[in-house]
Amino acid sequence: MERVISNKTGLSLVEVMIALVVFLIVFLALMQTALVSISSNMINVLRDEAVSIAEMRMNEARALPFTQTVDTLVGDSADLSLTATICPANFGTTGLRVSRNLRNISNFDFCTNREVNPLNTDNKQVSITVGWKFKGEDYTHNISTILRRQ
Repeated sequence: MERVISNKTGLSLVEVMIALVVFLIVFLALMQTALVSISSNMINVLRDEAVSIAEMRMNEARALPFTQTVDTLVGDSADLSLTATICPANFGTTGLRVSRNLRNISNFDFCTNREVNPLNTDNKQVSITVGWKFKGEDYTHNISTILRRQ
């Protein structure tokens, strides 16, 4: 004996369309989250590189004997005015440009500036500022140390 299914209800076209719209909204929210995550990750990579550049410039300043720093350790004087598109708005017009290859960005430019302020005859404060622009936003990283005559 053969059974016949008498209930032939299924999903209507309206129900399928509503399910697709709900799926699309959830998918778009997940995509936005992924894009924000990728952008935040790249900002962190750039910040890590800026820390590395600042440390490199500070080590250059520390490598000089204090007696030489009187004459040779001065603030940066190279003109950055031509590279205003890569430096943050309030960065200044002097410093050095450093280019790095990062992930899928080749020759990403950072602006660096070294300032030396004598505190007294035996101490100098050295400040390094690294600035960069990413997606229209200005970013800076600043470190400083005190060099002492030994």
